[in-house]
Amino acid sequence: MRTFLEVKEEYDKIYKNGESFVSFLPVHLTLGEVYKIKGKSGENNEEYYKWQFLYSLIYSGMYPRENIGVEVHFPKGNVNSNPIKFDAAIFDSADWFEKYKKYHLDKDQSALDWLRIHLIGVIEFKKDSEKDVEKVYNQQLKPAMKESESKFCIGILYDTERLYLFQKKENKYIRLDDSYNLKGDESQIKELSIHLTDAYYKIPTLEQLIKHVYKVNIDRSKRTVDDLETVTGVYSKQLTEGISSILRVMDKVGMKNQRGYEILIQTLALKIFDEKRSMNIDPKAYLEFYKTDEESKKLNLLFYISKDELNASSLNDDTIQNFISRMRKLYNEASEVYHYILKRDDTETITWKKEEHVKVISEIVEQLQDYSFIKSHKTDLYQLVFYKFANEFSKADKGQFVTPIPLIDFLVELVNPRSNESIIDPTVGIADFLSVSYVNSKSKLDDKNIYGIDNDEQMIMLAQLNMLLNGDGNSILKYKPDKGSIVWKFDDRNNLVKLNPSIHKNGNWDEWKDETKLKKFDVVLTNPPFGEDRKYEPRNQVDKEIIEMYELWNIARSGNWIDLGVVFLENAYRILKPGGRMGIILSNSIASVKRWEKAREWFMDKMRIVALFDLPANVFADTGVNTTLVIAYKPKNESDLKNLQNNDYEIFAKDIKNVGYEVRTQKRIKFFNPIYKINAESFEVEQDAEGNPIVDEDFTETIYEFKKWCLGQENELQDLFIKEK
Repeated sequence: MRTFLEVKEEYDKIYKNGESFVSFLPVHLTLGEVYKIKGKSGENNEEYYKWQFLYSLIYSGMYPRENIGVEVHFPKGNVNSNPIKFDAAIFDSADWFEKYKKYHLDKDQSALDWLRIHLIGVIEFKKDSEKDVEKVYNQQLKPAMKESESKFCIGILYDTERLYLFQKKENKYIRLDDSYNLKGDESQIKELSIHLTDAYYKIPTLEQLIKHVYKVNIDRSKRTVDDLETVTGVYSKQLTEGISSILRVMDKVGMKNQRGYEILIQTLALKIFDEKRSMNIDPKAYLEFYKTDEESKKLNLLFYISKDELNASSLNDDTIQNFISRMRKLYNEASEVYHYILKRDDTETITWKKEEHVKVISEIVEQLQDYSFIKSHKTDLYQLVFYKFANEFSKADKGQFVTPIPLIDFLVELVNPRSNESIIDPTVGIADFLSVSYVNSKSKLDDKNIYGIDNDEQMIMLAQLNMLLNGDGNSILKYKPDKGSIVWKFDDRNNLVKLNPSIHKNGNWDEWKDETKLKKFDVVLTNPPFGEDRKYEPRNQVDKEIIEMYELWNIARSGNWIDLGVVFLENAYRILKPGGRMGIILSNSIASVKRWEKAREWFMDKMRIVALFDLPANVFADTGVNTTLVIAYKPKNESDLKNLQNNDYEIFAKDIKNVGYEVRTQKRIKFFNPIYKINAESFEVEQDAEGNPIVDEDFTETIYEFKKWCLGQENELQDLFIKEK
């Protein structure tokens, strides 16, 4: 099936110079109507866009033509009233046209009753009236949706390629994308984000639309992954409140602790496993041709809880025991594959006879059971699930800050990790740099070449879940408490080894008295703890011995302390291969103030700095510290670096002013709210070719400028940053 956008472009190619269009759909009671699609001055008129939309809808395969009519007339109130006219209407049955003729030609009232029940979509077309969206909705679209007696009806406004999707759901009239309904199902017109368009990919197919109609009655025990909702925006009120409810229950039963967090992560892993299981994505079933037709069908989901199970009075009730048995079955199946997150024995983490453990799991399942993780847009899912849980358990006093997705995308796109390369984040957090690298490579990166270390076990668990969602879960993520990757390094056998202060002083890390050989990486991507409040100040002899293993301690420390950003800068350099490259986010002070001048000199003597990007203070939700993004590579030969230095090589530098979001707090949880570009003439939100509102950010243009700049630089730089392998 082709996309709506692909077919829309086909229509424009065919009809951009055309004068007329012959209808391929019934127009009221007639077929083959001819429409003028150009105005007096040769411009595209409303009919052009009407048929552009319908053509795209039909020829993309989203809707059979037999289910759609144009200029459909329904009476207002009774048979003798002036009709209400829909520009187009969608029915759940191809029989609609016969019923429609029966009503209009034979005055058959039962046919009209049938039409009202089977009407599941109405469409209005306008041209250049985006300023009047609210008026069109109130006066035309909403009254048209009210004519449907179906449990669900979609309302579509298509205004000169601007798309607005609405829904009637249980007699409530709201946007189809829940993220646009600022007060959820109770949203009134002022809370429907009328200024924002819908992307074309959000248009449901006929099959999806019919599932909307009947999903109210669906038995959760008989659902597959196709029956679940996708997460489409960061403002999803229901899901936001659901996640807050999970955290409240954990707090209420005394499980907002390490054990509770482990149970949370493991239950989320079961959710992902169950969805992949439902789709028959079996990591062990690699011989697909042995599958029978029955085995190829989507399997019913096990990750659900019924009302009876939820309302059980105690753990002795058979209903809740049925739920426990189902979850344990799912756990045992998943543990064979997801052994990084799940224990072989589920009772190592979960005590099924403890009411508080079961309450937490029940709440997680209840709140998340209707949403799909694997089908959802990753940016939205990160913010609604990963970010919220990560923020809740992160520790600001340790400099742990969740990195915003737009910044992650930007850095990954610049550094350009490729299919045959190894990549590491030595302060991995929830593994966003790694997961985005994997996703952006279209799964060409080998999961087993992806590495991460963190000193927070909870973050590592969430990181494993993140990689499980986006890859195959085989990335190598390790937890080491206290100093983490400051003292622990990967060896060439993928084991963690600890630096020895007696032999590894002053950056001499590659000398070992046994056969140990440190692993070197092609790419380092990291956002380490930064800022003046994240000092490393030795408090005892052990601390002093550890920091003396870093050359920059002797060269660049400030009194008796050093910024951890400086430490991780040296760490990134030392774990890179010759020819390797890095992207690192540092406090702006490291890149600019005199205190760290010697650190900068040291770094420039070791690396070829490629680009510097100063970021505004509002990049991070948790701190107002100004930051700098540093891109650099380690030339394969020292002589190459000397030649570049002698020739005063260029550095790409730019201040990023617009990041595309602002930090908001909702129910004590910080998130990143998008800011959109406003057209200077119309004062309307601009949209891209796919119908998405355009975010007001400098990243996209900067990436283009950077790639163009690379073309004028040395061959090694071009090979690393703009060429694919």
